[in-house]
Amino acid sequence: MNKLKELRKEKKLTQKDLAQLLNVAPTTYLGYEKGLNEPTIETLCKLADYYQVSLDYLVGRDFGNDLGYLTSQQYETINYYLQLNHDDQLVIRGRILALYEAHT
Repeated sequence: MNKLKELRKEKKLTQKDLAQLLNVAPTTYLGYEKGLNEPTIETLCKLADYYQVSLDYLVGRDFGNDLGYLTSQQYETINYYLQLNHDDQLVIRGRILALYEAHT
């Protein structure tokens, strides 16, 4: 799971930190990052919640062919947007539309 290592390093955490957070042995967590151990869905949900990303993002799935042209930064931005509540999504949408209209 390449995303686990990437996200952990972004937060400047050690594998031991994550093992403690998940209540697993450090070797178990190391196995998650190296693809030797498969985390349970419960563990994946904890990780996705902790990093504030979707499960799809966490396990390296994409949106499919329709959005395959997105950069990783655009994909990540969409995932953040999708995790907001409806009211906050409306605020963001309004800001994006205002920026778009100002530049067209």
